[in-house]
Amino acid sequence: MHDEALRARSVSLVHRLLSGAGRASVVAYDLAPVVEAEAITHALSDVGELMVACVADEDVPLSTGGQLPVRVRMDVVKEAPEWSVRITACAAHLLGVLEWLDGDVRDSYLTGAGLPARMVELASARGGRLGIVRTERVLLHDATGVTPVPFDEIADLAVSATPSFPDADDEWAARELFARLSPSDVSDLLDAAAAGWDAAFPLSVREQGGCPHLDGQVFCVDVDSNGLTVMDVDSGLTTVVLFTFDTPAKSVEELADRLGQLLDGCAGFSSLRS
Repeated sequence: MHDEALRARSVSLVHRLLSGAGRASVVAYDLAPVVEAEAITHALSDVGELMVACVADEDVPLSTGGQLPVRVRMDVVKEAPEWSVRITACAAHLLGVLEWLDGDVRDSYLTGAGLPARMVELASARGGRLGIVRTERVLLHDATGVTPVPFDEIADLAVSATPSFPDADDEWAARELFARLSPSDVSDLLDAAAAGWDAAFPLSVREQGGCPHLDGQVFCVDVDSNGLTVMDVDSGLTTVVLFTFDTPAKSVEELADRLGQLLDGCAGFSSLRS
């Protein structure tokens, strides 16, 4: 169950990252000078293709190239939904081939590929470009380390119209649900995790140095359809813990229900131990 839960979380995170979460950058390492394209948006088409859009910039050779495929590295970095600190929640890295689209093919993608409005608007602007990045696998970097995920697995989710949750519009609403938990609720969850509760998975433990003002605080690293990930800073140690839901949440309303179930399960575990 441990491996299954972590695998489900990894696939969900990659799905969210490639669907548009996080900040993307692309670099073509065969073009000189090697300059990253950072003012770029990305998403998955409804047939499972990884799409990127930007506006041509003379200082970024990648953005002004022709339609010939070019080898690229793409990075998508997502920060935790926190106001007071900056925490890198996870990142996706991949090597692939980028091909810019043109003419009728480009127009057909803009009108019939299910792309988000922000991508269509950017690609349709003066100097706008739309392209496809083809790759075989994605490397997820998070608190558990590095996890390879086949791109076909993510493409299948897009083709089946499985939504990634939460998307950019829902993420802060999901974070607000965590903010409503009382300090005692959060403490109970962490105590249960330390005691071996089977719904909690410690992802990493490391020494925390240089930030004494963070001691005693708990931060929300991520809220996902599969669970809640928090970072506990206490007595010089930083512990990242995943609390998994019995069934995935597909909306903010369902997420609120899952968090309630999580607290009920934690209370039941504590009662059994006592």
